Amino acid sequence: MPSLKVITPILGGSYYHIYNRGINRQIIFFNDNNYRYFLRLMDQLITPYVSVLAYALIQNHFHLVIKVNNFLKTDSIEISDDGEIGKIVSNQFRKLFIAYSMALNIQEKRTGSLFDKNFKRIEITENEYLKYAIFYTHYNPEKHGNATDFRQYGYSSYSAIISNKTTKIDRKTVLEIFDGREDFIHYHSVLHDERDEFRDE
Repeated sequence: MPSLKVITPILGGSYYHIYNRGINRQIIFFNDNNYRYFLRLMDQLITPYVSVLAYALIQNHFHLVIKVNNFLKTDSIEISDDGEIGKIVSNQFRKLFIAYSMALNIQEKRTGSLFDKNFKRIEITENEYLKYAIFYTHYNPEKHGNATDFRQYGYSSYSAIISNKTTKIDRKTVLEIFDGREDFIHYHSVLHDERDEFRDE
């Protein structure tokens, strides 16, 4: 009997690398409006529940690094249970994928699933791993040939983090993780050995 793959649960207060791709690696972003719509849905459905530390949207997949809030207040109900918060956040991601898939199916005159069934998540428990996940997320467009220089890529959080402009990214936390803006830029100026669990994404 084949073993079942265990899906890492999302818990309040924890850090995660979240990623998913189009089913059969098919394209999920066809034009600039698609990228912008996905980011709007993220703002509406995800950022009220998590701190977004990094993101990159690539033609057939995406990466996020988040910290899940450890306290939620919804409909006058205060929630601090980590497991319950995790269920709510997982459901918000499900809503994001459904809403985006419905819009893209109409646009492309297609039917059926758009994303792989279960979005992937890796819990991050070490600061060095957290730094690497943020770097890897930003570097991903260059890795896959969608940009010649990932620092110039339009649909990632790199430029928002080094900028002083208003952003939904939790810039303060990111810069604390890297001990400041200069160290953040320096870390992103060096190619780091790719970790095994990242090789296929």
